[in-house]
Amino acid sequence: MKEIKKGTLLISTPNILGDLYFNRSIIILTEVKNQEVVGFIINKTLEYQLSDLHKNVKNKKIKIFSGGPVSQDNLYFIHNKPELITNSVKFNNNMYWGGNFESVIELINENKLDNSSIKFFLGYTGWSHDQLIDEINNDSWIILNNKDNIDFNSYTNLSWGGYMKEMGEDFKIWSNAPENPQSN
Repeated sequence: MKEIKKGTLLISTPNILGDLYFNRSIIILTEVKNQEVVGFIINKTLEYQLSDLHKNVKNKKIKIFSGGPVSQDNLYFIHNKPELITNSVKFNNNMYWGGNFESVIELINENKLDNSSIKFFLGYTGWSHDQLIDEINNDSWIILNNKDNIDFNSYTNLSWGGYMKEMGEDFKIWSNAPENPQSN
């Protein structure tokens, strides 16, 4: 089994197609400790923008993603601008999470941050380390190294089906399957 570490991608397998949150999900892990693993679903945008949640945001195009089922009443963010956002935590190459939220709003309003440099999430995904290992061993997740450091501009274009095609013949059939196979 590949190592579970910060920056790793988890790709849901067809084994969890019925799961409301994790069906066809791509998750990036931002924190991996002995007892806890935290990440964000990076390929599921929500129907509203940051300006809908924070009235002082002037840019009406900053997207919000569904980060996962835990703490959905909280807003989290990852970014690639540590020189601008204080108190952020590095988790992979040039990728960081968290930081000073008020300065983030100012930077967005000054057009120094946009969808190409920051992503916002309602909620996050979380497991105990052993729980995630069990789910991986039960073929719910495929672990991929994020060696290419996913481009912030392509998050909405990330294709679960594209990853299925790359996983080989056992998964290729799922690449074009409808999101809900029962509606086929």
